Amino acid sequence: MIRRLWTQRDSLVSDFLSRFEAVSYDDAKVPAEDVYQTAVDTMDMFLYQMAGLELPPDLRNLPREVATRRASQGVPLHSFLEAVRNDFRVLWKGLERVAHGDGVNVLVSNMDRVMDVVEGYVSSIQQSFVEAEALLARDKQLYRQRLLSRLFSAEPKAQQDVEDIAAGLGVRAADTFELLAVIGDAVAEAQRTFLNDRRLHSYERAGVLYIFRQQRAGSWQQEPPGFAAGYIPDIAGLSAVPAAASSALVLARSGGPGLQTVQEAWQRIAAELLEQTLPGFCSGVQEALRKCTDHERARLLQVAESYARTGSIKETSEELYCHRNTVVNRLHSLQQVIGLDLAVPGEASWALIALSTLPEYPRTV
Repeated sequence: MIRRLWTQRDSLVSDFLSRFEAVSYDDAKVPAEDVYQTAVDTMDMFLYQMAGLELPPDLRNLPREVATRRASQGVPLHSFLEAVRNDFRVLWKGLERVAHGDGVNVLVSNMDRVMDVVEGYVSSIQQSFVEAEALLARDKQLYRQRLLSRLFSAEPKAQQDVEDIAAGLGVRAADTFELLAVIGDAVAEAQRTFLNDRRLHSYERAGVLYIFRQQRAGSWQQEPPGFAAGYIPDIAGLSAVPAAASSALVLARSGGPGLQTVQEAWQRIAAELLEQTLPGFCSGVQEALRKCTDHERARLLQVAESYARTGSIKETSEELYCHRNTVVNRLHSLQQVIGLDLAVPGEASWALIALSTLPEYPRTV
């Protein structure tokens, strides 16, 4: 029976190709000649195995070769297995055609043998496909990390270098990006949060995780992630990402909770730098406010933050749910306590930088 079926190999291949037309490989590009040759080789392999013959050298690694090729072509596993499982139907129909007389009974009694041959192939195919996909994913990730290492390196990059990196990352060099710098315990949380987000590019160096993506509607500033990070939006072009990463790291280290922007963190950063250069720059304001009661200090800091942010007595009164005269009186009290007037720009800068160092100072994020 197997000998008779061997003479009808062309019919087996034609039957398989006819059934294959109903299988979708999605967007994967598999040449027609590849599908045809694979069908020929597969049917030959099955016939050798069902006859109990040793496979020729060119067919011994067929399952692994086919699986590796389909994985690299981007064929979805479920579609691939759907096509492969047609092999049993093709073989069974072929055997039915060549069975004569008592051959039908022989065929039925050997159904398990046919199924074992096909299922063994399916099992080998599936295992090899998964292994090939894992290897491809690892190689792709390694390639991406090498591109990101080039991007974040301190070496000067020509425009063509940036274009090449952008092409490898699947972005345009002139796109606008946003970036997060994450440190400490927040790194693990960030990795869990963005584990399956393929729109992101992440690069870890010296314990800092940098995450960036093309900026779009629903930015991180509008929809903050649930962990602390330094944040830089509106990055003009891929070549500007490394400098933005340096700024985001400074913001992340500024000590504030949540998403740290330049607008939110600049006063604390300025205070730290001024204290390094001019020790005691903030101490006068700090000492003056420590003499106030906790309640009085909280009210003065609250009005200072709101007025500095809005620049309006009216808006401050609305935010704090109090009369405008109350706002004016509290600002006057603050001036008497710290000796600096928030209505005078030069004094206001000094005052706000010093006030930002106090743990009770309200945070906008």
